[in-house]
Amino acid sequence: MTVISAVPTLPVGALFSQTRREFASWYSRLWGPLGALATGVSRPRVGERVLDACCGSGASALPAARAVGATGHVDAVDMAGALLDQGRAEADRQGLAHLRFHRGDVTAWRADAPYDLVQCCYGVFFFPDMEAGTRHLVDLLRPGGRIALSTWVGGGMDTMVRRAREAASAVRPLPAPPAARDPRTRVDSADGLAAWLRSLGLVDVAVHRVDYRVPLLGDDAWMFLLGAAPRRFVLGMDEQQLGRVRDRLQADMAAAGHSHLDASSLIAVGVRPR
Repeated sequence: MTVISAVPTLPVGALFSQTRREFASWYSRLWGPLGALATGVSRPRVGERVLDACCGSGASALPAARAVGATGHVDAVDMAGALLDQGRAEADRQGLAHLRFHRGDVTAWRADAPYDLVQCCYGVFFFPDMEAGTRHLVDLLRPGGRIALSTWVGGGMDTMVRRAREAASAVRPLPAPPAARDPRTRVDSADGLAAWLRSLGLVDVAVHRVDYRVPLLGDDAWMFLLGAAPRRFVLGMDEQQLGRVRDRLQADMAAAGHSHLDASSLIAVGVRPR
């Protein structure tokens, strides 16, 4: 009989703070380029007020701040203090004094003036209630303001997450995933994401697909597991257990010919009606 032991849990901010070293190791190949692609679609303009929700270490907030210039303003909000520290250091290095990093729950964020643009890269599916949280972000926009969201394409990143879960569960059985529909499945196709954004009252919705794959070399897959949300599968494991998970993950991926991280994404923009 398989015995499922209690698995430690952490609030999402604390979890991502733990990822800081491995998260940073992936920044130049994954998070940085994806953040730049997102702002290429959201197109922050000189002088605009921007909210970057679930900002991490600033992958999309930094290019947004460069785009709006010193006459603009960017608030970047996240619950992972260690990632915010990385973002602040980079903003200081680039002289972006108009970019402010804040630790907090963006679903409760309040501002003293509406935003021209709200952007959220790979964050809405971490909200306790994805729809309510995203409606709150829309409410922070001025009439005619834009919201831009990045999500993963179905069959891409979720494959890597599934392999990470399977490798961890082979060492320490994990509880079955919740029976309720995963909110990610509502936003992992272009049609689904567009329909969902329209259901929130947004107009002029456009969805762009970005095919993005990164070769997995050496310990890359393991470093990704530790540097992103799948880290939750190995919380509380000792060094021996971690080594077994790493070996199992690498063996499973080699057997499946899984040589790339598929980070293909959907980047959507919608407008709050005037």
